[in-house]
Amino acid sequence: MRVCLFTPTFLPSLGGAELAGDRILRGLQARGHDIQVLCQDHGEPGDLPYPVTRYRRPPAQHLWPEMLSRHVRKAFRRQPFDVILAFYGYPTGFAAARVKEKLGFKLVVSARGADLYPNFHALTKPRVKATIRAGYRGADRIISLSNWLDDRLREVSGPDLPPIDRVLNGIDLETFDRGLEAAKDIAPPFDLAPGRFLLHLARVGPVKRQDLAVEAIRQSAGLFRERGFKYVFVGQGETLNELCAEVEQGGIGDVVHFLGRQTGANKHWLLAHAHSFVTTSREEGMPNAVIEAVAAGLPVLASDIGPHTELLGMTQAGWTFRFPDAGDLAAQLVKLLGDDLTGYRDAAKRCRGMFGLETMIDGYEQSLTRAVEIT
Repeated sequence: MRVCLFTPTFLPSLGGAELAGDRILRGLQARGHDIQVLCQDHGEPGDLPYPVTRYRRPPAQHLWPEMLSRHVRKAFRRQPFDVILAFYGYPTGFAAARVKEKLGFKLVVSARGADLYPNFHALTKPRVKATIRAGYRGADRIISLSNWLDDRLREVSGPDLPPIDRVLNGIDLETFDRGLEAAKDIAPPFDLAPGRFLLHLARVGPVKRQDLAVEAIRQSAGLFRERGFKYVFVGQGETLNELCAEVEQGGIGDVVHFLGRQTGANKHWLLAHAHSFVTTSREEGMPNAVIEAVAAGLPVLASDIGPHTELLGMTQAGWTFRFPDAGDLAAQLVKLLGDDLTGYRDAAKRCRGMFGLETMIDGYEQSLTRAVEIT
């Protein structure tokens, strides 16, 4: 099967969708499928085992999303494919749907969340809502990450949708476990005591709402100091300077640590030695950071948005706070620091297998194959 991933952003940009895309493609390629990528130009991705074609983002993309269709035509003429796997209905799914019949390929759209979020910034722009709807309705199949996304798909695009396949995000658990195990034997790379810090790992930006955590820590800082705990933010982003200023103004610089972006052995050390994991996002599709936390056996405290509630309901690896109530988050942080979390850790270890890499690749391969077999 000849597969083209059509996605707005790809490596070297780093996020959940970019990492998942690379994992999916490598897995499909290892199974003998012919792979290529079509994406916006965000710099050279480094050494990848499949070809990547990049294009410039067109001006006023929301007004003329069909302009992307010409890049699909060029890619198809250069290296024909049987099926496009489009990340998101807007703009990629829409652009692929416009030319799929003429060129003779099938289309599977992966609903990953961003264009379906109620607060998606582009929804106020002309044509965007209609383009999202057309992108999903024009697919041969849809891959969804959660029940919440299923509901949003129907809210945005109506009930008359192509078949929806459920495929959870997955990670290479064997490689992940080797990283965790190796991290146990290295000297601490940070000024943190193992088991005495809460880990908050996410891109720093408005959607992730780290400001709620800062306010909650301010309210509960006395207990953090009394128990000798730190709160660790890992990640970079556009609101980092603002967040640092809030910490300084709140007088909690002794409790809060900012470590910036961490990868490889340093990230594994944090996951292997954290007391627990916290996330305050206002919107997610199916968060990879939470999946990694569960895979590491960490209890999770999360905002009560749909995907978090669904994920923790499946795993029983933690609980939620009332978003965006910083006071309730502070109360739940007190519980996190004071309760026996053994049951949550045990639940995380029991359920981690549902997030295996091969399970995810199986799901994508089956959905793509079903689309190609449609006559």
